[in-house]
Amino acid sequence: MIIRGQFDIDLSQLKEEIMLLGSMVEKAFEDTMMAIKEKEYAKLDDIILNDQYINQLELEINEKATLMIAKQQPVASDLRKIIVSLKVSSDLERMGDLTVDIAKAAKRFKNVEQLNGFEDELQTMAEKAKVMMTSVFHAYRGANVMEAQKIAAMDDEIDTAYSNFVKSIFEVVAVETGVTEHVTQLAYTSRFIERIADYCTNVAEWIIYEVNGKRFDLN
Repeated sequence: MIIRGQFDIDLSQLKEEIMLLGSMVEKAFEDTMMAIKEKEYAKLDDIILNDQYINQLELEINEKATLMIAKQQPVASDLRKIIVSLKVSSDLERMGDLTVDIAKAAKRFKNVEQLNGFEDELQTMAEKAKVMMTSVFHAYRGANVMEAQKIAAMDDEIDTAYSNFVKSIFEVVAVETGVTEHVTQLAYTSRFIERIADYCTNVAEWIIYEVNGKRFDLN
């Protein structure tokens, strides 16, 4: 019972560390999009630099999970929880990397008045992705399958918004001069946001696997 009790404590701590990782990624994404909105591009350097802490925490989570498997030799259901923690932490780290990619692309933005409306559309897409993040983290904490399944519908909305956005901004290139670089960076940024939404869906799939032992493709 003592061994089992310690294992449960370790498992709980592992989940809390993953929740911390998620909150760090979510804050980085939120700060990045706010810096873009307010055109405070100097703040993006700090966001890029701070990604090292996200990477370090992901490594620590991996080490802890690996040691738990080696030392405890958990039964199938417990092993599944540890495997999911590894998968989720990896997906979160990738979301952090994509946030850095957004910050780097935004540093190349130029103040082109004709494209301000498109930047508003970009923020709307980002707000949808932020809702996905919050929802999937909540679902992971509570191992809530029903909530996880709703993530797919949100992802469909972002996929549609991304497709429409890219089509619209490249139509501008055909009629405006001197905007190609700005449009290209907007296109990259929208793609990075769309990929973050995809990783949220991945996490939702891992939640379902953790609870049911079956992997479902929600995309």
